[in-house]
Amino acid sequence: MKWFFLCALWFALSGSSALAVDGPLVPDHTVNTHAQAPIDIGNRKQLFIDKRFIASSEGVELRLNQAQKLGLIQDGNGNPSSESGHTSRVIEDQGKIRLYIGAGDLTALESEDGIRFRRTGITIGRGELPTIFLDPHDPDPARRYKLFWLRTGDPFNPETDGIFAAASADGRQFPEGVRVLPFLIDNPVVVDWDARVGKYVIFTRTFDYDSENQRRITRLETDDPLKPWPYLPGDPGKERLSLKNAPPVLSADSADNPHSDLYYNAATLYPWAQDVYLMFTAPFRHFSPQRNPALRPPKGQWEDFGLLEIQLAVSRDGIRWERLSREPYFPTGLADEWDRWYAVMAPGLVRRGHYLYQYYCSTGRTHDSAILRPEYENSAPRLGGIGVVRQRLDGFISADADYQGGWLETPPVTFQGGELRLNIDTGATGTVFVELRDAEGKPIPGFTLADCEEIGGNFIDQRVYWKGKTDVSSLAGRPIRLYLKLTRAKLYAFQFLSL
Repeated sequence: MKWFFLCALWFALSGSSALAVDGPLVPDHTVNTHAQAPIDIGNRKQLFIDKRFIASSEGVELRLNQAQKLGLIQDGNGNPSSESGHTSRVIEDQGKIRLYIGAGDLTALESEDGIRFRRTGITIGRGELPTIFLDPHDPDPARRYKLFWLRTGDPFNPETDGIFAAASADGRQFPEGVRVLPFLIDNPVVVDWDARVGKYVIFTRTFDYDSENQRRITRLETDDPLKPWPYLPGDPGKERLSLKNAPPVLSADSADNPHSDLYYNAATLYPWAQDVYLMFTAPFRHFSPQRNPALRPPKGQWEDFGLLEIQLAVSRDGIRWERLSREPYFPTGLADEWDRWYAVMAPGLVRRGHYLYQYYCSTGRTHDSAILRPEYENSAPRLGGIGVVRQRLDGFISADADYQGGWLETPPVTFQGGELRLNIDTGATGTVFVELRDAEGKPIPGFTLADCEEIGGNFIDQRVYWKGKTDVSSLAGRPIRLYLKLTRAKLYAFQFLSL
């Protein structure tokens, strides 16, 4: 409860419900580097998702990197799968990728490679918008899997309805469950264990009753997600979780379409680097009879119609979020393709080799199933399904320099380890050179640009060499800065590892 009052006070003082938003691209900039305390990064990987590791730069921009669409998931024979339905979550358990689908009757598909999926026979018929969580923290084996869902009548009964939770050892059979939140949330609740704060964090919808942009994203904290979740008192008689119950951590703002809000969040804690929180939001552009008179309501009456795409938000703590670009994380389908006009991402990432796989669902129609225009009624041979996208490891955002070149310098850092590794792509003709400097920015002998061997190519984990040597262990524990000279390069991450 303490966090909620502090968060509410923060928002009241700031006068804003939208957090830390930049424009479409981050321009060249120079940051004041005086008197910066060194950042202890140990031997953990660091990503360039924001300006944390850019103290000063010239000719370098942070850019979103779109995921690669691979099409529909495949069945066991390698053909496009006929599976469809809401993508609830993807997890990996004991080497198997398990994809959960369904908005009211959760079922599980399983895969080895992230492309071909087969049915498992696991069916969890439970409430509305169920989401599952494989808990890496709970020591009780009977609570290894956790399930959350909405139970509601018509009308909603605040005495009995709301969000429920249950636990299971095998992820197949769940008991009746307990109510953890007495509100109507017609949106998935995404639960994760956050080792950074030593608590479970919950991302879901909070509602603004007084705005067209009603849907916002909130974050809750709890010590046990199977016990009642904390919230602020709010207004009596309001059935939805609202801003007065749980303040937002991310909302549509003045840079968004004025008739839009954030529908889903698909929040994901990134496990392969330090302090990286990702949110694959679903911005929802609302239609109206005045603005969209050609729309064809399927039942002849106007409902909540509009288009959804997936965008990326990033955070270092799960509370303050940035959207460095309002571009889609991947393009929506063309008018004759199965995934036109609507895309919603499943929380979670799975890794195979140097690539990450993510999953999304589409209806091929607008929200609430209208047809955009009469000429598109039969333009797509198939509507809806489950798609897969592929992203380079650590590849969501990169610090980029074009063919004219640029440079960046990090703030002071302290590290453990003996080698510097880079996740970087210069293609065939770009290059990177690295210089290690002291806390005051002076080049360290033996690790200067002149000593550095040229780096060029596409690498996930490339050692940096200075005159044939990689050993930087003599600098471990000492505040240093990294200075990188880039030409036509994309820099994703760096890390110090043992020799």
